[in-house]
Amino acid sequence: MTNLPSQLKMQAYERLVTLVQRIGFPSLSERLQPGALTAHQLASVYSETIASEFEHNISQQIYVSEEAWQSVSDLRDQQLFIIDQLIKTLPETATGPQWVDALKTFLQADPNASLQPLVLEAIKKEAKLVLAQL
Repeated sequence: MTNLPSQLKMQAYERLVTLVQRIGFPSLSERLQPGALTAHQLASVYSETIASEFEHNISQQIYVSEEAWQSVSDLRDQQLFIIDQLIKTLPETATGPQWVDALKTFLQADPNASLQPLVLEAIKKEAKLVLAQL
């Protein structure tokens, strides 16, 4: 007989790994090309995408540890904070490509600026524990 609760937990951790990857700046930069958008428009698209991805996965908190869910929530909040603070440093006339360059510069200046790698590692660690129970 299978352990259905553990399988549901494992699926939830898999979804959180995907969520953390998708709301990370590298993934957002690949998927959300600046095109003719202004920096403010692109920053808004990034923020809306993060919020939408998070909301789409909000039910996963039922199956994972409180710590895992809190770390994902903290990542979302941090990503939105970075976007908000970074856009304030650019002139109103900044272009989408300038936004992407500013974001890359910010992230390169401090490799620990984003919680994404830490959150991803923590979720993977918990997922391995759940997998060991299957």
